[in-house]
Amino acid sequence: MEIRNRTRYDKGLIIRYNKYYLTQFLRTNFILVAAITLAFSVYLIAVGSWPYALIMGGILLVYLGLTVLMQKITTKRVLKHSPLVDNPITQTYTFYDSYMVIDTMKSLRINYAEIIKIRTAKDLYVLTDSSRKTYIVDKHGFEDSDRDVAQINALFHSVFKRSFK
Repeated sequence: MEIRNRTRYDKGLIIRYNKYYLTQFLRTNFILVAAITLAFSVYLIAVGSWPYALIMGGILLVYLGLTVLMQKITTKRVLKHSPLVDNPITQTYTFYDSYMVIDTMKSLRINYAEIIKIRTAKDLYVLTDSSRKTYIVDKHGFEDSDRDVAQINALFHSVFKRSFK
């Protein structure tokens, strides 16, 4: 099998990745904090301390607002200092049965055994290798998007089993 993808690293990809990152952060961290806060608020209401329950709810909303604000500030700072905004590059990912090859200025071969985490979003794959390098693969960059995405999903499911989400 040989599936090619051309991902253009530019301002749009940076923004999409940061939205993905915020969504993942909120799913993993905010839900836990919200559940604990809700449990304490229910307890406080049960013992008659509803003003404290309201204060905790307000603090939770402030935490959510600050999280979103910090991500927006971080995205703006990255866009201001990233050379990819003015000089985008295109990386070609070629996926084979047991490894992938990344071509930009030089070629890099990564065995799937080196990939420690892989996540999928609506229009991105985010791969992290054992050296903590992150590779963002745009799903729209495949030659035959629907067929190739289905094949890549099947490949990732077979190679990464439960760690592919």
